This record gives sequence, C-alpha cells and structure tokens, in this order.
Amino acid sequence: MSITIEVPSEERVRGRRPTLVLSLVSVAVFMLMLDTTVVTAALADIRADFDSSIDGLQWVVDAYAIPLAGVLLTFATFGDRFGRKRLFVTGMTVFTASSLALALSGSVIQLNLLRAVQGVGGAMLFATALPLLAVAFPEARERAKAIGVYGAVMAAASVAGPVLGGALVTQLGWRSIFTVNVPIGLVVAGIALVRMPESSRTSGRRTDWLGSLLLIGGLTSGVFALTRGNALGWTSATALTLVGASVVLLAAFAWWQTTTAHPLLDLFMVRKPGFAGTAIVSVAYMGTLMAAANYLAVFMIGAFGLSPLEMGLRLLPISLTAFVAAATIAVLAKRVPIGVSLPITMGMVTLGMWLLGGVEITSDWTHFIPGMVVGGLGLGAITALAQAASLTFAPAEDAGMTSATFATLRQVGMAMGVAGLGALFSSTARDTARSGLAALPGVQSIGSGHTTAFLDAAAAGAGGQVGDAVPNEFATLAPALADVANRAAVDGLNAAITLGTVVGVMATLFAAAAFARDALRFIRP
Repeated sequence: MSITIEVPSEERVRGRRPTLVLSLVSVAVFMLMLDTTVVTAALADIRADFDSSIDGLQWVVDAYAIPLAGVLLTFATFGDRFGRKRLFVTGMTVFTASSLALALSGSVIQLNLLRAVQGVGGAMLFATALPLLAVAFPEARERAKAIGVYGAVMAAASVAGPVLGGALVTQLGWRSIFTVNVPIGLVVAGIALVRMPESSRTSGRRTDWLGSLLLIGGLTSGVFALTRGNALGWTSATALTLVGASVVLLAAFAWWQTTTAHPLLDLFMVRKPGFAGTAIVSVAYMGTLMAAANYLAVFMIGAFGLSPLEMGLRLLPISLTAFVAAATIAVLAKRVPIGVSLPITMGMVTLGMWLLGGVEITSDWTHFIPGMVVGGLGLGAITALAQAASLTFAPAEDAGMTSATFATLRQVGMAMGVAGLGALFSSTARDTARSGLAALPGVQSIGSGHTTAFLDAAAAGAGGQVGDAVPNEFATLAPALADVANRAAVDGLNAAITLGTVVGVMATLFAAAAFARDALRFIRP
C-alpha cells in the first residue's frame, strides 16, 4: 500500500484554499494532542469521583490510544478512496459527540468506552491531516512551512495540556476537559463542511479492515494482560490467555501484511535498518517519559497534595523545553545525520527518566526539575526528527504512509507504556502499603473492607489523600495512614521510573545498532 503525498493538478489547485485548510487542520490537531495530555490533570479527580483503581485510570489513556493506533493507517487509505474532507468532517463529528458524552459519563467503564470512540474520531482526523496539507500546499517550500506550523501546533498542545487541564479541573471539574471540545468541534466541522475543498479520490486502493482488527485485538489483549496481571495473577489462566491471544493476533497481523494485496503497512520498508531504528525510538520515547508523566502527575497531586492547576504548572519544565527543542532542532537536523541525532536524543530522554528517579519521602517537586528539563529537550527533538526521518528512509511516494506509521507506533508506545509502568507502579505501591499497614498498631480494628479500600487507593497513587478510605471513627490513625500511603506512592513511582529507564537504555542501544547497520550498507564495497 502507498499513501501518496500528491501534487494537485492546476484545476484542483485553484480551489485549495490553503490558509483555511491549514487553520482547520491545526485546530483539529491541537484538540487531538490536547486530549492526549490534558487528561493527566484529571486522573486524580476521576479516581476520587468514581473510586477507580489504577486499572481504570490506565484505560482512560489507553482506551484513547489503542483505537488511534489500530485504525489510523486504515483511515488513511479510506480517506484516499472516499474523500479526505468527508472523512475529516466525520472524524470531527465523532470526536465532538464523544467529547460531549464523556462529560456526561456516569462510571469509569462508560468513560473508558467513550474514550475509545473518541480515539476512533481522532484517528480519522490524524489520518487526513497531512494529506490535506499536501494538497493545499503543492509547492515543496510552502508545504514545508505548513508542516512546520503543524509540528509547532502539536508541540504547543503538549505545553498547554497539563496547565490548561489543571486550570479547567481546578475551576470547573474534570468533566470540563471534554466539554471544552464541543463548541470548538462544532465550529470546525461546520466550516470544513461548507468551505473546505475536497481532494481527489484514488481508485484501486482498498481498505485493510482485517489488518486493523488484528492490530487492535492484539494491542487490546496485551494491554488487558498488563493492567489486570496484578489482580488476576501473572500465571493465572486468564492472564496467560490474554498474553497468548496478543502474541497470536499480532503475529497474524504481521503475516497478513505480507499476504494481502493492500496491506496497512509495507513490511519491506519496515525491514530497512534506518526505518527500524526510527520506529524503535518512536515507540520508546512515548512508552517511557510520556507514559511516566501520567503517574508523575498522579503522584504530585496525591503525595504532594497539589491541586491539578498547581501540578500542571510544575510540569511546565518538560513541556516548555520540549517546545523549544522542537522549534530549534530543524537547524541542527541539517548538520547531524538522523542516524546519530535520534539515538542521542533517545539517550537524553533516558537520562531524563533516570534523573526523575531516586525520590525520597522528604523530596519536593523541585527534585524533578533536572529530569524534566533534560527529558523535555529529548522529547521535543525526537518529535521534530521523527518527521524528518519519514522523508529520509522512504521514497517520496510513501511519505504519507511512513508519517501515519510513526503516528501509529507512537500510540502503541503510549498504550503499552502506560499499561506496563502502571502495573509495576500499582504492585509496588500495594506491597509497600500492605507492609506499612501491618506494622501499624491498632490497624486490625479498621476492618477488612476498609483495609482493602485503603490498599486500593494507595496502589492508585492516592498518597496523603488516602484518608478518605477509612471511616471517621479511626481519624486518629489518619496521619500514620497518610505516611504509609505516601511511602507507597514514592516506591511505586521509583519502580516505574526504573523500568522506564531500563527500557530507554535498551531502545537507545537497539536504535544505535540499527542505524549503524544502515550506515554500513553504504560503505561496504
């Protein structure tokens, strides 16, 4: 399959309305990226509102990421065949309607199901964004400027997410992070329907729905295994069945891509070492530092007692440095080969992860500043470099496909990272809380029901706010219980950061090896 970056004919260029298209696409992408990062500010309140476990919080992120990963490439071909404007308007409609429904959710299960629907709408929008810009800006120089604006908007959304989310949650409650999408989405969909020009349709390119189903099934099974492994037991029949299903479905997806005449993904391109190196980095940076940011946010609210807005402001170092790096890396990218710069920037993300670790019970939020600055610089640089890599390791006619592939891989990394880091965070925090609870005198009188509620809240990162899990008649134990819960949150966060650091080191080494192999192809006689 090849998703082309097409150069329009003169007739179609006359009606392309480039400024309008760029504006609509930029607003849509800002909304999509914002809903990836803004939710970090709401997780603690969602946990408290629905009395949710860490599993439920993980799915608030993963239920959005998995459909986005699973159907993005499919919708890219669907837009080619049936019209990108039509798919863009449909995607914005689905995204907006699901946002309204999310604001009215009555349970965490309903919330997560609707997040999946929102992810499908997001996939439609992401799939059409770059192809719409390519048609609107047929000249290479103007197209490069438009894509630069597109990248800057993505970076700006990552900067605004924690702060805007924190402000909304603090002032209006967590439901407002979804409500705000509704009026914006209605305006964008209406203007696009009336004013956006339709791109030409490509015949002969079929949509690989089976490939999408296999990919979504494999990812969902794997994430379920990670999120439920602690509760079910890692060697239980259910957990092993989920792992087995994930392996089988993902293997079937890989086989199908080599068999079908219209695959989602050209596996010949994937076998190129340079492409493989870029893919490793795309998955790893989202699965480490970006995924860990969710638990860092929960930790700051629970253990430090910060409001969502205060938490968002304290996460600004990672967002601002990422924005600065993304805006300036283009100059360096022309001087340093991708095969050198991507492993280095992945190394920066890994170093940032390591610097975040070593949290003590007496630490305050300033402990995280060095890690956020170093990691943020790496994040921003990778975001910009990965876009350049899609043009470096693939022919021009496959640029759209590689861009969509990397977007898919980023969502895969986020989904698996949130699930994996969250599983370790939860199990470690629960073990620490159980040990600390057993050592407290008089705790046996609380009762097994309240003890279980305390352990569940501690495992979800509630920290000092865990006092809500014990009855009022045991208020004298509240300070000791808060101390136990804070220690549990510290141990859980340190464990998650350690795992992310190990994964980052491995990804950096594997990516460097892949790029080195790619370089050897050009110097061998």
